[in-house]
Amino acid sequence: MNRDIILASKSETRIKLLRNAGITFEPVAHGVDEDEVKLSMSKNTPEEVVVKLAEMKALKPSMSNKGAFVIGSDQGLDLKGELINKARDRNEAKDQLLKMSGCIHTLITATTVAQDNNIIWKYVDRSKMHMRKLSEDLIKEYLNKVDDNILGLVGVYAIENEGIKLFENIGSDLFSIQGISLIQLTQFLWDNNLLFENNGT
Repeated sequence: MNRDIILASKSETRIKLLRNAGITFEPVAHGVDEDEVKLSMSKNTPEEVVVKLAEMKALKPSMSNKGAFVIGSDQGLDLKGELINKARDRNEAKDQLLKMSGCIHTLITATTVAQDNNIIWKYVDRSKMHMRKLSEDLIKEYLNKVDDNILGLVGVYAIENEGIKLFENIGSDLFSIQGISLIQLTQFLWDNNLLFENNGT
């Protein structure tokens, strides 16, 4: 049996989390047009969109990697039923933070595994994130401190860096908040004898 593990993501944070856990894997681009999927699912709930994207990200590379376990993950921010997408520029980032200021939003993280073009495992985390009441000046100060990589993150915050300052309270699963449900994923890998050379023996 092919025991290769593939991460269908070029996200530096996801790659770092898996590497820090000592998991041997190959990162690849997922090749999914996320904007097109979101447009076609504009009438669906934020969670439905996030789960669908995570599944598609795992399935697409799975088609050309027979037997491999392909991990796909996606995140979306549900603010009162509205899916908040990645900001296109700093002006949009500022508008998003003003909209989220003082509110509780749900950060949805879907993590999936595909093998031979079938989803064989899926987990969805819903983290309640309570953002502090932020003034426009404070938001400008925050955005001036962070680099443009922040525009590639849902909610324009990296919780492991400056972003933590923006919150009164966050969900309990820090791995999921960072982009992948690592605790649950490692349990799947353990159950399938993929975590250690000798686990399950």
